[in-house]
Amino acid sequence: MRTRRATAAVSAVLLLAACSSEVQGVASPGAGAAPPSTTTPESAPPPSEEPGEPGSGASEKSGPAMPGSTEDPAGAPRVTGFTFQSDGSSARLVVNLSSSGVPEWTATYSEATGPDGRPVDIAGDAFLRVRVRSGAGSEGQGSSRSSVSFGPVAEARTLGASGGYEEVLIGVRGGEQPFTVEAITDPGRLVIDLSPAG
Repeated sequence: MRTRRATAAVSAVLLLAACSSEVQGVASPGAGAAPPSTTTPESAPPPSEEPGEPGSGASEKSGPAMPGSTEDPAGAPRVTGFTFQSDGSSARLVVNLSSSGVPEWTATYSEATGPDGRPVDIAGDAFLRVRVRSGAGSEGQGSSRSSVSFGPVAEARTLGASGGYEEVLIGVRGGEQPFTVEAITDPGRLVIDLSPAG
């Protein structure tokens, strides 16, 4: 009986490993994606809301700026790309930054619009907006997109900068899904985990 249970457990682990996939998206040339670490920051009070920021709700998450081990040059925090991992039912999206620290950030479900309020063409049934305080100006900020073939994340897009924030929009399949966000330094990144409710 123990052998049968052990065999079933090993089979489940192997099946999960075989069903995992990783997709990388890059917002600017030459940016590498750093793997997530297991460092967990202490929780802190959320930053104050900016005008035009998506409304507060039960699903909103936010965090304060966290310095890295080296001082970042002025204007350094920029979104450089994404890394996706999915096992089909849950997903991890890592928003990579150009800094060693992590600037102030928010994440909440919202409409599929850009920083200017215009509709954005993105796959998904619900849209998770990640805003990162940035030194990026609105000039020269393009958009990039990455599509995912299975799992809760359908697509992610960088939307450029507005009002001192860079924005990433994540298209989620099946409506709003519970999510967590972890800020990690050295290099700076936000690790977003989505998993189905229940």
